[in-house]
Amino acid sequence: MASEQQRAWNNGGRTPPGHKPSKVTPAQRDEICRRLAANESPQALAAEYGVSVHTIYRYR
Repeated sequence: MASEQQRAWNNGGRTPPGHKPSKVTPAQRDEICRRLAANESPQALAAEYGVSVHTIYRYR
């Protein structure tokens, strides 16, 4: 059974307690995927978006 806090989070779309909000928006994620498909460097994309290379690799 979900707690009141869990239900509020599920219904509100907020970041759950103890988690950081994403630095990359869904639109930016789509752009990263498109640019990776065009063979742009993951290192360059990571520097441009201010995230780690690992984060960029997750969007492949």
